[in-house]
Amino acid sequence: MKNYTFDIGGTGIKCIVFEDLNEISLHHLDTRNVENTKDMPTKVKFIDVLDKISEILQNEKDDFNLAIAVPGPVDASKKRVLADSSLTDINIDLVSYFSKFSNLKKFVIQNDAKAAAYGEFSERKKYMKIQNIAHLTIGTAIGCGLIINNEIFNGKNNRAGEVGKMRSNIYGNDGLTVTMETGLGTLLLKHKYITNGEVLLTGFELFENYNAGEPLIRKMVDEWIEQLSKFIINLDYILDFDLITLGGAVSSNEQFVQMLNKSIDENKVFKWQGQVLETNNEILEKFQISNLKNKAACYGGLYLLKNH
Repeated sequence: MKNYTFDIGGTGIKCIVFEDLNEISLHHLDTRNVENTKDMPTKVKFIDVLDKISEILQNEKDDFNLAIAVPGPVDASKKRVLADSSLTDINIDLVSYFSKFSNLKKFVIQNDAKAAAYGEFSERKKYMKIQNIAHLTIGTAIGCGLIINNEIFNGKNNRAGEVGKMRSNIYGNDGLTVTMETGLGTLLLKHKYITNGEVLLTGFELFENYNAGEPLIRKMVDEWIEQLSKFIINLDYILDFDLITLGGAVSSNEQFVQMLNKSIDENKVFKWQGQVLETNNEILEKFQISNLKNKAACYGGLYLLKNH
């Protein structure tokens, strides 16, 4: 039976179709073609995204299963999206919406970062002895999924792992959120704002300009890498994970990976006034780039269909 898995991102929807556990097709839908809400042009209405998904599903004549990964908190058991994110007007009865597909046999929905974590964990579990991991996804913002004792950890209000909403500085009233300090999309937005640019750079153009020696971009990228490395080290101190993995499209950029690993090595020792207060030597072995890269959430949907 075919398994349709959708990962809804900030600017598009990734779809991987599996025949049992094997990839058979890959699609990408650009949500920027959807009519955006007037007050927040970076956001889209949930119903418009669902209609885009339906355009693919309506061509399927045989029985199929469906998994959807969305940004923001999700009640997976009730199949409800709980709050707006890059999606607005989320109060939709999803079971009722998809009931128009009589050949739909099983439907699951999960937060995108948690789905990505479950996908990465399930793949690595085949050859590693692990129970607890944190999986970070760097994209428009930063997402985090937690696997505790082999299961997705949701927390009391389904907000576990919403690290992007954390304050990046707990001293005084200054500082930003973790998303604003570590997200690739937010870095590009900050560059556009500072330069009064008309066009948002792509991640590829960002590193192209970095390598060309553009001073502002070199400063911003170096700071971004350092902030991300410190956050990864901080994250490990919370639950002493077996593994911390990082995915998203930028995880395929070898230069980014080398710079991040170097920064983690440089920041593993915490000093104050010349005194070493703490050292995290284990982080270099614990931190790894995702095996599934930008496909992790779709694979997470696949394994949720298979195991739950």
